[in-house]
Amino acid sequence: MTGRNEGGFADLAPGLRLDCALWQTVAPVRSPETDALDDAYLEPWLSEVAASGRTVRAVLGYCAGSVFAGVLAEKIAARQSTAPLVVVFDPELVDVPTVHLQFGRVIGNMTTVLTAEEISELTGAAEQLVAKPGIEPAEFAAGLYAAFRPIGTAALRRAGLDEDYAGELVQLVGSFMAYLATAAGLDPRPGWARATVITSASEQSGLNRLRATPGIAPIEVADERRFEVEHRDLLRTPAVAESVAGVLADRPGAHA
Repeated sequence: MTGRNEGGFADLAPGLRLDCALWQTVAPVRSPETDALDDAYLEPWLSEVAASGRTVRAVLGYCAGSVFAGVLAEKIAARQSTAPLVVVFDPELVDVPTVHLQFGRVIGNMTTVLTAEEISELTGAAEQLVAKPGIEPAEFAAGLYAAFRPIGTAALRRAGLDEDYAGELVQLVGSFMAYLATAAGLDPRPGWARATVITSASEQSGLNRLRATPGIAPIEVADERRFEVEHRDLLRTPAVAESVAGVLADRPGAHA
């Protein structure tokens, strides 16, 4: 539903040769129209870590997820004796163009159920919203979801899905928009300042894009490792896994 075709952490994990548990976050069900999209968004993840009693060795993040990785690492560091490592892959600060791009991918992934007229209507709604002076990512995400919800529901029902399942899939899109809107309002820079950054060769991704975007202050990081692979292939490239495994191996005595 999110239209992503990138490699994921399931691709990366086997090459890390971990001697500890690997937990993968799942975005909570939230609506960009009605839910608070602030630090409270992080609490389910933090509570689960605290309840486990485990020490966190490292926090990893990919693309917009790197925002959450940076913030989570700082909050976890305040709760345990040793600060976790931070490793981020093509980290992105979320802005209106980011949300617009990701929404376009959602629509592009639903061309088998959306009609040409529905795609045109959603594309037009997005263009109208993005042209609104001073629009912020949270407002933009909420407006996109408001436009998508009735059209997406009707399309999925027309495709034969029952009401409950269609509602779950539409809600998934809303949760993705809320995920992006929340990331836009968080400041990951303190966590990124001590991070190892894995950078791809894609000019429009990660630090490559941020460095070329006017108005963004320089991003401080502890270490940067560049690989001549596309953004979508970072997490499924053996050389990347080998490099990250070396970073994680430098942290002795941790348990998770």
